[in-house]
Amino acid sequence: MPLAFVLALAVIGFVWWAWGRQRAGNAVAGKLDQVFRKRDCKWSETGDQNGRFVEYRCATCDIAAYSTTGNAPTTCKRNLRGKS
Repeated sequence: MPLAFVLALAVIGFVWWAWGRQRAGNAVAGKLDQVFRKRDCKWSETGDQNGRFVEYRCATCDIAAYSTTGNAPTTCKRNLRGKS
């Protein structure tokens, strides 16, 4: 019985380590950014366009974002997945 319990904990630990670590890390990083972040994003238009999309780059965290409205984004895109 104790061996089965230890084996079950090992399997659960491996699954969390392999699949859930990145998602949990992003969630924790997002919450910590909200608490400790001192400066807001300062968006500036780069002039690059792809159809209707206009590229903006944040001077604070150097992340690219796109807008179709002609206005800069209102929220930080630092914790979104994918490449900027």
